[in-house]
Amino acid sequence: MHFPLKPLVPMVLVGLLGGQSVLAAEPESAASNATMSSNTTVVMLGTGTPVLKHERAGQAILVVVDKEMYLFDAGPGFVRNFDALSGKDFMPEDIYFSNDSVYGEMNKVFVTHLDSDHVMGMPELMLRPWVMGRSESMKVIGPKGVEAMTTNILEAYVDDIDHRLHGTQPANPDGFNVDVTEISETQVVHQDDKVTITAFKVPHGSWEDGMAFGYRVETPEKTVVISGDTRHEEALYEHFEGADILIHEVMSEGGVHQLPQDWQDYMYHAHTSTKQLAEIGDAIEPELLVMTHPLLFGQTDEQLREEMAGYYDGNFVLASDLAIYD
Repeated sequence: MHFPLKPLVPMVLVGLLGGQSVLAAEPESAASNATMSSNTTVVMLGTGTPVLKHERAGQAILVVVDKEMYLFDAGPGFVRNFDALSGKDFMPEDIYFSNDSVYGEMNKVFVTHLDSDHVMGMPELMLRPWVMGRSESMKVIGPKGVEAMTTNILEAYVDDIDHRLHGTQPANPDGFNVDVTEISETQVVHQDDKVTITAFKVPHGSWEDGMAFGYRVETPEKTVVISGDTRHEEALYEHFEGADILIHEVMSEGGVHQLPQDWQDYMYHAHTSTKQLAEIGDAIEPELLVMTHPLLFGQTDEQLREEMAGYYDGNFVLASDLAIYD
């Protein structure tokens, strides 16, 4: 679906930065460099929730800028969806056993929070591209706990890693490693010659302050904002402002009211209903509002769309796996 817009040896390296730019050279801000052109494509590699749906992999959103890939979250099962992008003109080549390919470019992931439905795909992301050719450490940005998680993943797969490093198959010694940066504040977390990525704190249930994030991705062509899991708070509007594409989690307003009161209280403390999301859309006026992570509570996808249409007159879609927005 295309939606055009208008005009150890396992070793983990960890850095803890408060308010500092990371993964950054010293280029001009992508947002301010008006003379630069780029091609920005968003792919919904996974759109699911903790509820099992065969048609929805776990949360994973890919932003591709001139064939450079930036991945947000790594939910269960999303890695297989890369295969469906083979041969797309906006993607790197998928030749095997080369870092100069899609496998080498699968090397930057930005984690919103550590709920398992957002990170259970991390072992695949760390190891499968290495086997297929990634020869440089993958960079991982996320809240406190990401370093421990990735360390433990490598320890869990130490026999596989040892077999590949010291067996008969060719294997490089670096592609399975991760270079982790833990964050706890709103800050720029990546900047290169075309892309500036800012992490911003979001409130999500009982996660402590600084343990859940959304991300704002600015390129010369457009601004993409990813909410992560969050409840509705007007304080977040400043981070959403100016978004061409706003990708936001959603739950059914009608469905949540069918739950027992204690579950309703929890859901509104952690998530955003269609009615609340419509308020955000009216305030921000994005070119496209993309609903993801749909908590349906017995409603169908079509009922969720109809519900949203009753609250919001702007341009919106309910994302499905492998939907492409460019």
